[in-house]
Amino acid sequence: MDEKRFFCLRGFMKSGTNWLGSLLDNHPAVSCQGEYHWQEIVGPIHSRNTKSSMLMDDGFRRFAIARFEGAIKRSMLFGVKPGAVVIGDRTPHTLAPVILRHAHHISIIRDGRDIVVSRAFHLFNNPQVSRLFQRNREAAADLESFQQDQWYFSKHPHRLLRHEEIVRDTARWWRQHLEQDRRTVDAHPRLPVRFVKYEELHQRTAELTGELLQFLGVDPELAPPLSGKLLPGFEQERPNEFFRKGAIGDWRNYFDEQSKAWFLEEAQAELKTQGYEQDDNW
Repeated sequence: MDEKRFFCLRGFMKSGTNWLGSLLDNHPAVSCQGEYHWQEIVGPIHSRNTKSSMLMDDGFRRFAIARFEGAIKRSMLFGVKPGAVVIGDRTPHTLAPVILRHAHHISIIRDGRDIVVSRAFHLFNNPQVSRLFQRNREAAADLESFQQDQWYFSKHPHRLLRHEEIVRDTARWWRQHLEQDRRTVDAHPRLPVRFVKYEELHQRTAELTGELLQFLGVDPELAPPLSGKLLPGFEQERPNEFFRKGAIGDWRNYFDEQSKAWFLEEAQAELKTQGYEQDDNW
């Protein structure tokens, strides 16, 4: 295992972690798999809010973290493609807890408004993951209409984001995720982290993928040309599939004044911090 190197690919839900993971995995020396969600296992060990007397001891905590890091690396080797020397864990999550303290980290950031739209479609395609449709009659009616006609929201775009819970929850979680990542970077100044914007990756896919491969220590010239599903976006929207559209600025088709107000109340400052807007006039 000594000849292998490991990295972590992170990002908020619906930010493009699947696509970026596939772009990196396209290189013969890189294997990027997921979603392992190691934080579910190591999170309690990193946390000081524990009832375990052993984990309250800093020495034992450091010992346990090191042991778990070794176990995680050995687990990540399962099923990697032949010849891969750089092994990645792709999990849509914050950088914290840092499961591999000395590994390179890549985190993808996407416009929160596009994430709201993407997550809304995800919920309507997977209603079992939310109680919204049990509590909200309007949402249940929209769900029934969407299940009968996959183009329902294209015909009635204002109805996708008329449910306050979807907009507010997604915007707030997006903001909290990015705030947490900044705190993690500050707390781990030696952690090699590279942030990448989804929009930039969309606009110069091959060039930016090459930069990220160099960040991981492999020669980008050895990667096959990008084609098929590795290219940005899709030729045709697929409203009822997991990979729906992959477009930039799709939020303009669905936001109205009410959904905009909900979003701004939850994530106005973060939208400006990330450089997506300079003011509220959008």
